[in-house]
Amino acid sequence: MPIGEEFPAVLEAARTGDEPAVARLFHDVHPTLLRWLRALEPRAAEDVAAQTWLAVAERLGRFTGDEGAFRGWLFSVARRRLADHRRRAVREASRRSSLGYAGQPSGDDPADEVVVRCEAERAVALVRSVLPGEQAEVVLLRTLGGLTAAEVGRVVGRSPGAVRVLQHRALRRLAEALDRQGAVT
Repeated sequence: MPIGEEFPAVLEAARTGDEPAVARLFHDVHPTLLRWLRALEPRAAEDVAAQTWLAVAERLGRFTGDEGAFRGWLFSVARRRLADHRRRAVREASRRSSLGYAGQPSGDDPADEVVVRCEAERAVALVRSVLPGEQAEVVLLRTLGGLTAAEVGRVVGRSPGAVRVLQHRALRRLAEALDRQGAVT
C-alpha cells in the first residue's frame, strides 16, 4: 500500500536511520518486490531481495524523487542484483562442471513441486511460459510491481511508449494463449 503524501517525510527520516521509517519503506514495497522476484527466479528470490535492500540502504542518502521514483529505483536495483545472481549461478555451474560435478543433482527441492499454487502464482507461471523475457518482465513489473509505464521504462531501459507497446503485445499474446486453451469464451 503506497505511503502517499507522507513519503517525503518518511524518506527523510529513513535517510537519518530512523528504524520505523525504514520499516515503513520496507513493508510498503517488499511484498511486491518479493512476488516479482519469485516470478523471475523462485529459488533465489529471498537472497536477491536481501541483496537489493542492502544496496538500497547503502545508497538511500543519494536517492532523490517521489514515491513512484523510489519504487522504480528499487526495482532497477533488484533487476541488477538478479542479473548478478544469474551470472554467479552460470559461473558456479561452469566451475562445478569443470570439476567433474556435472552429474550431481541440481539441488531442486521436490517440496517446491508439491506446494499448491494460488491463482496469482498460476497467472505468473502462465506469463512466464507464454511470453518472451522482456514482455514477461514488463507485464510483471506493471502488475506485480505496480509501476507506471514510465517507471518500468526506467527499470528496463526503454521509453514509456515502448513499454506500453510491449505490454499491449504481451496481453494480446496471453489472450490468444488462453483462447487456445479454451479458458476464454
